[in-house]
Amino acid sequence: MLTKKQSQVLDFVRKYYGKYHYAPSLKETQKKFNLASVSTAHYYVKRLQDSGFLSKKHNHPRSISLHHEQTLIQIPLLGKIAAGQPIEAIQDKEMIAVPQDKIMDSKDVYALRVVGNSMIDENINDGDVVLVKHQVTAENGQKVVALVDHQEATLKQYYRERGHVRLQPANQAMEPIIIRKDQDLKIQGIVLDVIKNLDFATETKEEYLETREQQLFKTSSKVPANSLILGDVIATLKKLPDESIDLVIADPPYNLSKGSVINFQNKGLKGFGGKWNKVMEEWDNLPFMDYLNFTHEWLGEIKRVLKPTGSIWVFGTYHNIGLINTVFQLLEMEMINEVVWYKRNAFPNLAGRRLTASHETLLWAHVGKGKRDYYFDYKASKDFSDETDQLKERGKQMRTVWDIPNNKDREELKFGKHPTQKPLRVCRRIVNISSKPGDVVLAPFAGAGSECVAAKELGRRYIGIELEKEYVDIANKRLAATKQVKTLFD
Repeated sequence: MLTKKQSQVLDFVRKYYGKYHYAPSLKETQKKFNLASVSTAHYYVKRLQDSGFLSKKHNHPRSISLHHEQTLIQIPLLGKIAAGQPIEAIQDKEMIAVPQDKIMDSKDVYALRVVGNSMIDENINDGDVVLVKHQVTAENGQKVVALVDHQEATLKQYYRERGHVRLQPANQAMEPIIIRKDQDLKIQGIVLDVIKNLDFATETKEEYLETREQQLFKTSSKVPANSLILGDVIATLKKLPDESIDLVIADPPYNLSKGSVINFQNKGLKGFGGKWNKVMEEWDNLPFMDYLNFTHEWLGEIKRVLKPTGSIWVFGTYHNIGLINTVFQLLEMEMINEVVWYKRNAFPNLAGRRLTASHETLLWAHVGKGKRDYYFDYKASKDFSDETDQLKERGKQMRTVWDIPNNKDREELKFGKHPTQKPLRVCRRIVNISSKPGDVVLAPFAGAGSECVAAKELGRRYIGIELEKEYVDIANKRLAATKQVKTLFD
């Protein structure tokens, strides 16, 4: 089900593809529709990909292609179904259009809108629509619509066990529903597919985000602490109050998705994990002046929202870090330190045409204005020790070279991963030495949420901003499973 704007973007892509035999860039799409930013163009393209109208080869820039013309069919939307505690099924009937390839045969297929969050680990969220095939039997492990005691309908995974049926939520925080022999249970159908909530969003992303954020930004004097916000970074930053943030940890796009595609399948090298691909994403491939303007705009907003006692850390490589430094100077933000993050387990240079890249750079800065009021926990930095860091000894000053392996623990990847996800080791170190318990830590490019997880672990409040719903979902799951630790150094 496409909105008017999505249909217009699809029509533009089709005509462009027919003329040039390749798809328009995000920048061209932005200009065509006078969109607020390239990220907004990316939003519309991503929605069309999710709906099956466009496809994309992973790790290839400018590689959008058209699927064959989609046939839409009408199926009944019968009402709401609980993905939480059972609620009464609502039988208000209306019709919706869905791509035919989502259901091979529309006979006995109906749709229900999900209420609740008990199925989030199966990527079924509040507001999504499930396509259901009517049948009265189910196999263990299938997602079913079940009617309990003739009146309460619920969406769960079905398991028949000795003496009872277990309706299992896909949410670690929720308990299963046990149906005993003396209770009545009727299977009303099995789930065939899920249509994500954003497919039914309002006319533009900006309108949708405005609706979603009304509760987060009720007043201009408060920040939406302990929140992950789905949205454009600049538009969201503009809604934050002046001098409201204590610490920013920014992992912006490095603008490095250029050149040839490189991938590698590990066959025995220790310490390098398994399959590896060079990051090749359209959101990470902007013309230089566009990237410069984007950097100047988001850092300008950061300077406005940072407290005089606050500071910002920015990740980068040679692709972008010099530009970050330049924009700091243009904004009269003072550099505190340049830190080299040494990656002992760095990936080898596969082409053999240059030195092996084995570090990233972090720039640490504050708002400037002639005062140096930024917070720095010197004692914590001296007390720090980590058995994985071969350069830092407990009781000695922390230097500007950090020996931190880039490997992520299994728990960090448990709910999914982002292509440029940072390990918790480096995020914890930043949070601990440059903020206090109770401070607000902002991650303007939150990705899979490592910065927010580190903040929550160490007793700070957090705000994350992320453009992709997929990664917001991953980050929320990680945060739900995160507990506060006593101290980083115990």
